Amino acid sequence: MMEHLPQLDDVPRTILVVEDEPLVRLVIAEALRDQRFRVVEAASAEEAVLALASGLAVDLVFTDVRMPGALDGLAFANRLKRERPALPVLITSGHLDRLESGETTAFISKPYALSDAVARISAMLDSDK
Repeated sequence: MMEHLPQLDDVPRTILVVEDEPLVRLVIAEALRDQRFRVVEAASAEEAVLALASGLAVDLVFTDVRMPGALDGLAFANRLKRERPALPVLITSGHLDRLESGETTAFISKPYALSDAVARISAMLDSDK
């Protein structure tokens, strides 16, 4: 008997959500799960670095900028750009209107509509196929 192998589109894409505010993290994580994404949550950039170093495979990172600890979201995104240049990163912040003009990283301003954030993440993943 032949085993059914999932189609590429059937396999959920994994999003690493890095956000220090628990309620914000919970809400965006649930919105992504509702759209059939697999979500891994991290409360800090350091926690996210450890998860990735342990072998966690993700398709996109969605990170806040301002977080406690030595590593903020921008430094984390820049580190990912150096270490994993093919990994899409979407940065969010309520304290920045946009990133520096030289930045190529995707950005969405807080507060964002959940539907906008999910659509942006989906579009980034679709363009990565």
